[in-house]
Amino acid sequence: MRQCNDSRRELSQMVQKHMQDLSEGRSVVVGGTGHIIVNDDIEPALNRVVNGFFVASRTVLYHLFGQPDDPRKGPHALTVTEILTRHNLSFAHIHKDATFEKYAKEYLDARANGLKETHLIDIVRSDRQTWSLGLQDIRDTIIHDTSYKGLKMIYQVKGNKVAIGFPKLNGVDLVPFVEMFWNNLLDAVEEIIMACIDTRLSSFIRIVQIPEDQWDPKLPKRWTAIMLPNPS
Repeated sequence: MRQCNDSRRELSQMVQKHMQDLSEGRSVVVGGTGHIIVNDDIEPALNRVVNGFFVASRTVLYHLFGQPDDPRKGPHALTVTEILTRHNLSFAHIHKDATFEKYAKEYLDARANGLKETHLIDIVRSDRQTWSLGLQDIRDTIIHDTSYKGLKMIYQVKGNKVAIGFPKLNGVDLVPFVEMFWNNLLDAVEEIIMACIDTRLSSFIRIVQIPEDQWDPKLPKRWTAIMLPNPS
């Protein structure tokens, strides 16, 4: 998570600095022939920091859920969710929905389809549908797709100045796109860990989110434990 955070912060600072340098006539300028002269090519650094963010984010998911067993590598290291739930949840990474649902059912059957376990799987399922599989695809493209050309800057002459165009990802500006995945990752890690802890507590105790308007500014915690009434 720290590596992800460092990458997103570096990206934001890099973009802001490049825009300022360009506005002040540095970095990229219009030459005497009317052609663009790039004095500071940020494309390699831009690709490095964006790639670093998505690769590290994928590693976060591996540490959270684990990886499928590989006989060539021996026993896998226990992950956060496996330690907390005593169950391997690496099926969270599987792209095919039917296969994911098969393993999810096995987990729920083993835990008697408990309310807390169902809540945990619902979180994982929702993340898969909204962002986590997309993050996996981006990382896999960066690492494995030899046709991937990387991010490209766009510069255009506007009179005696240069207009700048940063690359977009899925039609979204680069910095907001990375920020979106960072926020999703941050929220998911916290929510999934709390849901896993909840599965280990008594059935009369639940961990729930505190409504944001009830947060204590001096102690901005998001979660609390509540006692449930005895059904008898």
